[in-house]
Amino acid sequence: MSHAELHFRAMGTDCQILVIAPGDSASDLVQLGRDRVEMLEQCWSRFREDSDLNHLNAWAGRGPIPVSEDLLLLVERMVSAWEITAGLFDPTVLAAMRAHGYDADFDVVSARPAGSISDVVLSSTPGMSGVQVDRRAGTVALPAGIGIDPGAIGKGLAADVIAEELAGAGASGVLVNLGGDVSIVGADTSPWGIAVQDERLAAAHSERVLTVLEFDAEATRLGTATSTTLKRRWAQGRRHHVIDPRTGTMSSSPLVQVTLVANSAWEAEVLATAALLLEPAAAVELLEPHGVTAILMTADDITTVPEDLMSPSTHHPKEHVHG
Repeated sequence: MSHAELHFRAMGTDCQILVIAPGDSASDLVQLGRDRVEMLEQCWSRFREDSDLNHLNAWAGRGPIPVSEDLLLLVERMVSAWEITAGLFDPTVLAAMRAHGYDADFDVVSARPAGSISDVVLSSTPGMSGVQVDRRAGTVALPAGIGIDPGAIGKGLAADVIAEELAGAGASGVLVNLGGDVSIVGADTSPWGIAVQDERLAAAHSERVLTVLEFDAEATRLGTATSTTLKRRWAQGRRHHVIDPRTGTMSSSPLVQVTLVANSAWEAEVLATAALLLEPAAAVELLEPHGVTAILMTADDITTVPEDLMSPSTHHPKEHVHG
């Protein structure tokens, strides 16, 4: 059995792929995963002018257009996410995101002078009801004036796709971490451990590991994600990237960070993003029917689902990744 691990930058964030595989195939599989990240970024990025996603957005209002299997999957998952959150997760926030100044790669946005950011007055976002996906024909149709943004689902879905593909290619255990969106498929020789960081302490430069979520070594499928308003801030911290589709403006919820464990990373990312828009009690009400594990943080309090989630562990698993 061989192990291989690769750390790199892609999708505007830090990425990690860990593979356990028979023989000496792990190194090849890790590189295959790295190449697949590049392919999905080229397909889904709104910051690459020639991406498949930007081509689709530019075609809005002109009827169905053939798309790749990867883009078809992304839009299908976007529609599902919009439905299961009753519209709280809405990929049609693209216009609102751009109006708030997030219209380029974050390094470019964060470097702009704060005075260059204008006030924004918007209404609720359009929603996904008019988006048509035809899997048999391999087409997607966007209504006129609609643009979709993969920001709150793309990394999680990419991690899921890559983890599943590497497992299908022969890996016995895979962990794919794309900027804190983590997908695990298969088994390891020791329990999987995900260290949850407390972003409230980021400015203090102190110990930020809130807890380590432990998963059985034989776990065959799970995903985790963290959504927060404490990172990706610009205009001297006055703007953040979490848009409330009900208003088209930045979320004003008291929640500042939500970490979720679900069956897949895309589900965890979607539900975490939706919960982050709500009051803590409403967020718990949203999440409980989905049977997920969650840590919800306000500036001065923590709510966990289930309630004993953060009780001390009886032993210490290997920490594979910080989420």
